[in-house]
Amino acid sequence: MKPTRKEKCGRHDASSHAFVMAGGKTPMLATILHVLAAGQAAAAPAPATNLQQLFDRANESAANGKCEDAVRDYASIEARPQGRKNALLTGAIDVRKGACLISLGRVEEGEAALRRGLPVLTAQGVEFTKDVRDGQMALGGVLMRRFDYAGAATAYREALQRSQGADRIKPLMQLGQTLSFDGDGAAVRYAAEARSIVFADPTMSKDSKAAVQTIYGRTLLNQGQLKEAYAELKEGLKNQGGLTNRVDISDIVTRSDLAIAAMLNGDKEGARRYLAYTGAGRMRDTPFSRAASMQPPLCGGATGLKPEDFAIVEFSLGEDGAISGVLPIYTTGGRNVAIAFAQAVSEWSWKPEDAKAVPPLFRFATRVELRCTRVGERPDLTAPLAEQFHAWLAGAGKREPAWSGMPDAAAIALIRPAVEQARASGDRLALIQALAALGDNRAAADKERTDALDEAMRSAAAAQAPVAASTYLTVKRTYADRDWGKRDRTGLRTLLSVPAVASDPLSAATLRLLVAVPGYRQSRPADAMALLESVTEASSLPAQHPLKVNALLQQATILADKGDLVAARARFDRTGLDEGQCALIGLKPAMRRSGVSSSDYPMEAQRMGFEGWGMTEFDIAADGRTIAPRVIAAYPPFVFNEAAAGVFRGARYESSYRPSGGLACTAEQASITFQLSGF
Repeated sequence: MKPTRKEKCGRHDASSHAFVMAGGKTPMLATILHVLAAGQAAAAPAPATNLQQLFDRANESAANGKCEDAVRDYASIEARPQGRKNALLTGAIDVRKGACLISLGRVEEGEAALRRGLPVLTAQGVEFTKDVRDGQMALGGVLMRRFDYAGAATAYREALQRSQGADRIKPLMQLGQTLSFDGDGAAVRYAAEARSIVFADPTMSKDSKAAVQTIYGRTLLNQGQLKEAYAELKEGLKNQGGLTNRVDISDIVTRSDLAIAAMLNGDKEGARRYLAYTGAGRMRDTPFSRAASMQPPLCGGATGLKPEDFAIVEFSLGEDGAISGVLPIYTTGGRNVAIAFAQAVSEWSWKPEDAKAVPPLFRFATRVELRCTRVGERPDLTAPLAEQFHAWLAGAGKREPAWSGMPDAAAIALIRPAVEQARASGDRLALIQALAALGDNRAAADKERTDALDEAMRSAAAAQAPVAASTYLTVKRTYADRDWGKRDRTGLRTLLSVPAVASDPLSAATLRLLVAVPGYRQSRPADAMALLESVTEASSLPAQHPLKVNALLQQATILADKGDLVAARARFDRTGLDEGQCALIGLKPAMRRSGVSSSDYPMEAQRMGFEGWGMTEFDIAADGRTIAPRVIAAYPPFVFNEAAAGVFRGARYESSYRPSGGLACTAEQASITFQLSGF
């Protein structure tokens, strides 16, 4: 596979969300500028660049994609008194500058400018048709990226109403994509019209035809017209030159859609062949498997997602590890289902070094297969300490930071400046808050995280932080540079031996549980029962405190393993849990055997050179067996699903006591990476 970046009329042109501002002036606007420029010349000596020249230059820059230059010149016009006095000129600048601001990533500014300028130009009628059309296209792109598909469709329809001939292709294509998951057939009609226009114009290239056919085929897929979609996408592939070893983005997109169509039509061999010719799953060391955070959407609830629903979602991955351009490609549900899957992907993050390991061409358009999860992320054993830490900061006047709730890769861009600002101002508590966030950010490098937590610990000591807050930072530091499953109990015991820590109920209980709980291929310590007893009998914690519940469940398992089922049942009854629940926080059975072997690698994937990964969800029985594993996320789509589920059918976990011998835990998650070397 030899990916290239060759330029051709394809997805970037006819069907992308990108917006290129057209230059030039309408006659009415040219007259206004002429009058303003004349008045300027009469009032003062002519400047080196007059208003007319500035406007011309800004329009030319915008038309050529030089948006930084265009925005600077538009701002210069707005700063001049003559530029501020005329509402029509201001409206035109708002629309043209707004689109450029969006392309520069200044989305909020750009949207605000478009919303100011579009009503002004719309009121002028046909004179500003092109500006209004292009502005509505830019606005639609913003709304679609925000998952406001209803608003985006409205904007694209406004653009379509102002389009004739070939100018109708872009809004038609965008309407086809936006409405693709609605069941009323409108998306197919819009895409079909775009197809008719392209094929009726003898000047249109084959690549342009293929781009339209790809969107048309995608709308057919989502409307359940599987055979028709497969045929259309095959024809589009022919227009692109067939399955060659040199690809650009438009080739990858068409072939990826063909893989979906082939799979849905029962052609598994064809699906894998088309995927192979996209280059998906053919990157050294499978960098996509190393996401810092990746969680599918929850089943049920507001989304209405069902376990049987699945989707193919496309996204772009920046060098900073942040996600953008998330687009649902196919789903078995309607619009809300598609958006739910896409929104979940928009929260994912990678470390920058892992993101950069992905070739740029493939970072631009990556696809994953997704299903919903039956349970969200469970809080770990440090959650009560974390609550105390944040309560201390809040009580000292530190508000919830701006990065709260943001994906890690996006949040880190705010956290790092906050650290520097707090250092410069001498605000110790703000520094602790930002350093703790940096230490907890999974998109940060390991050394950056550990250095941040070291500094946070020193600052907390200097600020005489409460014991629970200091313990929280120390425990986070203990685990920050540890691999999953490897725990240093010696360091935790040393911390527990500090008198101030041992006398703090929450700190002591948390540390005792962390020492007592088993890890991957790591048995419980000999004094586990005594450690747990100290937690369950602590009068300073409420009877149903999550840490006590955790300790009681662990005790029940230890007693059951010794054959004392009566005592085990008594401990379990004290938890107040039903048999299908895990502890409220922190407790899940430790893996004893992964079940992985070289024979698990699918022969078809080996033959075609695919690497990838699968995230699997399953229940765990009381005896440690896995039940009903199902893949909830996979890359590349359709390749490793069965193999990933099969691996975890053979996995075994630590046994857990349940009175009826039923489930120990529901909806546990585990991932596996498939690599051709050393699997």
